[in-house]
Amino acid sequence: MDNWLSPRRMGILLGLMVAMGVGIYFYQESAEKKEQAGKSALYKIQKTYEEELAALPEAQRPAGTTLDVDAKFAKTVAELNGMLSGKTASERTLFDAAMKLGTLYLDHGNAPKAVEALKSMPDFGKTGFQKASAYYLLGSAQERANLIKEAGESFQKGLDKGVEGLKPEFLVGLVRTFVKSNEVEKAKPFVERIRKDLPGSKALEVAESLIHP
Repeated sequence: MDNWLSPRRMGILLGLMVAMGVGIYFYQESAEKKEQAGKSALYKIQKTYEEELAALPEAQRPAGTTLDVDAKFAKTVAELNGMLSGKTASERTLFDAAMKLGTLYLDHGNAPKAVEALKSMPDFGKTGFQKASAYYLLGSAQERANLIKEAGESFQKGLDKGVEGLKPEFLVGLVRTFVKSNEVEKAKPFVERIRKDLPGSKALEVAESLIHP
């Protein structure tokens, strides 16, 4: 019977390790190329946006101006939607593309369209922080679109990710959505949580002003 460390078995094992190494190398190289191609495409879309923005009359340029995004930024919107629907880029690039599209709608007064664009963001997020950020931006868009119940759900999902840096925003967002829904009693436990976890903070000041206007 062959010994486990026989030259034949060692050769087979070495061959398998080499094959695995080559496979991993080509996978990583392919992923890196895909990431680079996605970033390049996103950069070109940003240049398209800047060109379309420059073509707008001065009064229509500032964020917060209500305008027809689909008409004024037709090429930018089409290219971003193409990237998102085709899913040809990495998840990180798709995350950035969804954020750009949603923010574009949100900045120019079209919250319902922003909601539609941002719904895919949590799916593309890889880290807890990315997913939490996605839920916060989505919840903010839903709130501005008067989808209060949905906004509260997004804030709760974001809070559940446990990202400490975003905890104040999520807790205040939940207080705000319950108050807007005329459910002040449901808002109070979140105010108490802010009082316990973030005493003396701006978040506590805002939360208390919401339940005691």
